[in-house]
Amino acid sequence: MRCSAWSSLAISVCSAFAFAGAASAHVIATPTYVASGGSQNFLFSGPNERNAPMTSFAVTVPHGLEIEHAHPVDGWTEGSTASTATWTGGSLAPRADIPFRVTLKATADPGVLQVQAKQRYPDGGIVSWPVPITVLPAAASPSQNLALAGVVGLIGVLVVVVVTMLAWRRRSLPPAPGDDA
Repeated sequence: MRCSAWSSLAISVCSAFAFAGAASAHVIATPTYVASGGSQNFLFSGPNERNAPMTSFAVTVPHGLEIEHAHPVDGWTEGSTASTATWTGGSLAPRADIPFRVTLKATADPGVLQVQAKQRYPDGGIVSWPVPITVLPAAASPSQNLALAGVVGLIGVLVVVVVTMLAWRRRSLPPAPGDDA
């Protein structure tokens, strides 16, 4: 399914309004979008809002997104499968923040997908955050650009033909009374 740039804009704006509550969620992704068929590096900002240290962070993606790579973070051990990236072995102090970087590939049609971010604590507590990611339409293929160029070219040829016919017709008309031609 192909969408226009206007459709992409509409999807993004609607996503912002629909997930305004999620914007107050405390794990966020930057950027918030990826093109269908493309890959994008995301920073998941995971602040520790508890009074205990955070000891694990995980990102789980739904069908339509695939984890290509979980990037290292100093003091943490990263691991990943196609659907989950985890960082363990570190410790994030209360009220501190740390970015976890992951490369995602989109195979889904344009729309909004919910990624789950989970923070784990030594007492067994888990805090889960939904993080919306917007999948945008893939860039137009060269064949679509060629078709557009053909249509624009045809319109140009028609305009030239019409202007030429009008000029020829005007030249072939007899002079009006009172003209000194």
